[in-house]
Amino acid sequence: MREDEVISVLLAAAQPVAGAGVLRGPGDDAAALRPPAGQDLAWTVDDHAEDVHFRAAWGWKAVGRKAAGAALSDLAASGASPVGALLALTLPAGFGRGDLVELGRGFGQKLAEAGCPLVGGNVTRGPRVQLSTSLLGAIPRGGGLWRDGAEAGAALFVSGPLGLARAGLLWLEAGGDRDDPALQPALRALLDPAPRFELGLALRDHSCAVLDLSDGLARDLPRLARACGCAADVELARVPAPTPALAERVGEAPSALAWVGGEDYELLVAGPPALEGLGLTRIGQLSAGAPGEVRGASGEAGYDPFADAPSGSGAPTHE
Repeated sequence: MREDEVISVLLAAAQPVAGAGVLRGPGDDAAALRPPAGQDLAWTVDDHAEDVHFRAAWGWKAVGRKAAGAALSDLAASGASPVGALLALTLPAGFGRGDLVELGRGFGQKLAEAGCPLVGGNVTRGPRVQLSTSLLGAIPRGGGLWRDGAEAGAALFVSGPLGLARAGLLWLEAGGDRDDPALQPALRALLDPAPRFELGLALRDHSCAVLDLSDGLARDLPRLARACGCAADVELARVPAPTPALAERVGEAPSALAWVGGEDYELLVAGPPALEGLGLTRIGQLSAGAPGEVRGASGEAGYDPFADAPSGSGAPTHE
């Protein structure tokens, strides 16, 4: 396929939803958007690269949904509502039309579920598939959620179970059956992350610090504590984790999955104890101490894309 055909096939598959503020969408040299009156803009970008963040064997529709969901989660964690998306897509020579349709369909469906229009992007050729998603979101002026919005004494919460995505990754990397009923919660968490927009909007009414858990609690909790100028005391036994039966299937303890696992895209929140009424699970508190120090947990440090992968694997990994 030539470039114009790739763009045409991709857009037909993605079926971009309409956006009230979109003045110019796909087809021009630049998109034009008009932000809602009285709103600030939140802007994020997220990359998904083959054999770093996903495997081709996972299926291209799943890859599209995963890439869009991960990017949307950044807006949810900022308390923003989606305004528009740009997709820069790299494809290797010979990438098939059918695969492109599935990739575009998955990406477009995930955006549509969040009410986010695809307003443009770019396609190019490279050795492996890569999706770079840039998103604009709108937040009430001065009303966003950020990592530095809490202080010592604030309670620490998470919005849902942690470690499921890591369990799904370990299962697939070991050649596990994609259709195994017991692994479906883990595979959904890995392949189809659910941005927490409703919770992000609710948190705008509270004084709190928020971060989406993309790299695992072990790595992201110190980041939030450091941004707040605090240490963190965590009660690992209170962190919601995969069931012992599921954890046993992938050969790790539930607490290890929950502490180290990344790509859950749940929200980590520091704020008043009353936030527990929003369905959050309390796991500790911010406290006086060295900024970024975490007390009460030990072990691996979570996912770092610049750390070396296990020897010879080249695999998406959170080790």
